[in-house]
Amino acid sequence: MDFKRKELAKNAKKNLKKHYWLLVAVCLFAAFIGSEFTETMEAFKSLSNVGNTGVQGATSIETNVDNIANTSITNSVGQAIGAVITGDEDFGRRQSDELVSEAKLNATNVMGRTRGVFASLVNGITSGGIVFTFVDSLSSVISSRRAVVLILLIVALMVYVFITFFIKKTYLVISRRIVLETRTYDAVPPGKFMFLLRVKRWMKASWVLIVNNVYEILWSLTIVGIFVKHFSYMLVPYIIAENPDMKANEAITLSRKMMKGYKWRAFLYGLSFIGWTVIGMATLGVVGVLFVNPYKAAFYAEFYANVRAVYLEKEPEAVQWLNDSYLYERPSEEQLKNVYADVFKLIDSPQPQIDFDDYHNSRIRRLKKLRVFLANIFGIILINSKAELEFEEKKKEMLRMSKNKAEAVGKAYPARLFNLKEHRVDLENTVYMRNYSIPSLILIFFSLCFVGWIWEVTLHLISSHTFVNRGVLHGPWLPIYGSGGILILICLKKLRNKPVVEFFASVVLCGFVEYFTSLYLEISCGRRWWNYNGYFLNLNGRICAEGLLVFGLGGVAIVYIIAPLLDNFFRKIKLRVVGAVCAALIVAFVVDMVYSKKNPNTGKGISTFNDNTPEYMLAEMYQGAEDRYEAVSYTHLTLPTILRV
Repeated sequence: MDFKRKELAKNAKKNLKKHYWLLVAVCLFAAFIGSEFTETMEAFKSLSNVGNTGVQGATSIETNVDNIANTSITNSVGQAIGAVITGDEDFGRRQSDELVSEAKLNATNVMGRTRGVFASLVNGITSGGIVFTFVDSLSSVISSRRAVVLILLIVALMVYVFITFFIKKTYLVISRRIVLETRTYDAVPPGKFMFLLRVKRWMKASWVLIVNNVYEILWSLTIVGIFVKHFSYMLVPYIIAENPDMKANEAITLSRKMMKGYKWRAFLYGLSFIGWTVIGMATLGVVGVLFVNPYKAAFYAEFYANVRAVYLEKEPEAVQWLNDSYLYERPSEEQLKNVYADVFKLIDSPQPQIDFDDYHNSRIRRLKKLRVFLANIFGIILINSKAELEFEEKKKEMLRMSKNKAEAVGKAYPARLFNLKEHRVDLENTVYMRNYSIPSLILIFFSLCFVGWIWEVTLHLISSHTFVNRGVLHGPWLPIYGSGGILILICLKKLRNKPVVEFFASVVLCGFVEYFTSLYLEISCGRRWWNYNGYFLNLNGRICAEGLLVFGLGGVAIVYIIAPLLDNFFRKIKLRVVGAVCAALIVAFVVDMVYSKKNPNTGKGISTFNDNTPEYMLAEMYQGAEDRYEAVSYTHLTLPTILRV
């Protein structure tokens, strides 16, 4: 059995056409983290440099991105560590402070570098200031200078090893697994990006790649090793992707044996991609991202599959290691029906339905069509009932089985037939696909409003050491938190069975709500109750990246944990009591809104004036002075420096 390049290329292009965007995403993420296809990111840097020669206003974002990239994180951190080791720490601190000050000075409105957690983190990493912060923290506990330096070196080495082998190198296995599954199946679920975690072999796979890298380094010291051994070990990530339970020497030896007679061919295949790589660089990475990288990934997956097939013909006993046959051929319908019998049973059963005329002995019979629409689309019902509880239990079981439907019908890789058990997060335990009654939604709204108020008051108390009643209203509630939570529950109901999509949808929805709430308050009241100017990745100071991240994570927590648990609690309370509490809260809330319309809650730490007033300009000047002070001192805020100030 033999194969030719034309055959490999044909099959690779066929696979690329079938799973185009997935393969693009897999390769783009690999380039982003530096796992492979790094020439793509270099091309993007060139694109930023080209943009910097144009009009300043039109390229402000690109310029700031390029500044972050060209700061060379590795060099900055390395120089900071070197300054600590050599005893030239003062010079290193001054250099770090200069980089931070320059970054803040050149920051744009969108790519803010003066305020917020993200900005401090980016500044600390790109300037090397995080090293000095770490040293100062250690020095406050350990008096020995040598011990501090030793711990710094150990931590730096551990971080480097972790990022290199447990993220960058290990992702090679993940990407190989995904591409191999695309060869055979029509769908690859997003959970495959967590493949090694699911089978609990992440550490083992990382160790294999560490040993493999050591072998390659040692062989590179020889003339033969430089040109040969790279190709001898190139199949290791594929082998581990197929069988992550293999030991390091077993996988490396198997790769060496499989590549016997194919190293020269692999070398020629690599040369054949040089032209495509040049085209990708010439187009500033665009062609690389959109075609070259995913095509190359699909091509080498075909190469591995064919080499594997040839080797198994010569060495049939190797099947004990190359034991995942379902990566290359689909199981029979009979096999799937036996393994997924429970799934097929539910597939053939009718979808559960709510009997909307069965509530409380059929006392509620009006507007049935409207109630069905609200329940199916938005997950809203009037009140809880026995019928609703039974419906939720049936939906819970249907949802659990629906995740295995693609596997059961042969469209996705059958995880139940894999030699290692996959451990998946069972979110159905909270019955998150439930419908929420109107009284429950009202109580959830006020609960989230109160939690949001506690959150912001606590943050301000920690940062300023003063109690401030945050928000436009005077009561202990922030409606934006409750509104965002309820909108996520009802508007994104159809997305609850896709946690990743739910997260990004929550980010978009909450970002929309926060932005236009800020705009409305500024127009109607002439003030701002929050301002993200100076935060990293902000939009007109109304929304920012770290805020949206919190909203996204909070939205996911609300959908899958908080709201179901709150609903379970509220259901235990008698309907008359719930109704009375809801009525009282609504009345108090409406009164507060009416009063706050003419007399909004304002003051220091609560609101600021809009951009067009002198008061706001003065406030911004004061904030700018604070930022400049922080630029000098944030990397080494030790007790002596604080006392001197």
